[in-house]
Amino acid sequence: MSSSRIRFIALFLLLLPVLSEAQTNAIVTFGGLKNLEFINQFYDGGKGSLGSGPGPNFGLQFTANAQTIVSAGKGGSGNFINNPGGYPVMFFQTGQNITTTPTNGIQTALWFYYSAIQSGAVTVYAGPNGTGNILASVTLTPNNSGCTTYKLCVWSAVGVPLSATAGSIRFAGVPDYLAIGTMHLGSALPTSMVLVPSQNPSVQGEPVTFTATVTATGTAPVGSVTFKAANKVVGVVPVAGGVASVTLSSLKTGSTQISAKFQGTGFATIAKGLVQVVN
Repeated sequence: MSSSRIRFIALFLLLLPVLSEAQTNAIVTFGGLKNLEFINQFYDGGKGSLGSGPGPNFGLQFTANAQTIVSAGKGGSGNFINNPGGYPVMFFQTGQNITTTPTNGIQTALWFYYSAIQSGAVTVYAGPNGTGNILASVTLTPNNSGCTTYKLCVWSAVGVPLSATAGSIRFAGVPDYLAIGTMHLGSALPTSMVLVPSQNPSVQGEPVTFTATVTATGTAPVGSVTFKAANKVVGVVPVAGGVASVTLSSLKTGSTQISAKFQGTGFATIAKGLVQVVN
């Protein structure tokens, strides 16, 4: 066998793991689809039922009843307002659910917006087309209040961190009473954190409690916060109720850099710091 052929085979084998680990990473806005258009293959290299597209080829397959609708305020027939980004939203007029199957699966996390008049649910499955083990299930509670001209005016975020690869997502509810806005697939859930001391400045020997409050898009954060004082780890604390804290009473006189770093599966890592003054 020639040396050039050996090099080609070696390169091919090297690329195999990369190809096999390809995962869906997409922001599905439903932009570019028309009022009452069935999504069809719009996100899978084809077009919608009214000829729109092709859209971004995310390898997403939707059940035949998945439609988009445009707000009446933008010339469509949708009885809604305040939809994320002003884009069309997904809904169904027939059946009890919509299922979307990503060819490459979804890792890390997914999150989306919804608006509902009656209760619904989202279920994440390990297999395609709503098959296999259930990885997550979230109730979509009715969330509209104070709506006047339009029946749907409130949009809530739902986040689902993933510890295994998702093969499909099913949105269930009452036809015409559940709308799904922009979907973020395959990226970590956005997180934020605030770090505060119980007092600052403090007196040498006085206990000071440092509290990290963590929030995440669409769900309660799950993970832990690593606290450091002068770049030395002083505690790794699980987040409970969105809060993690550590108490220190041995800080030296002067200024000490305190930092907190949150990490959790499916959540974006975030760090905050402050300077604690000890007199």
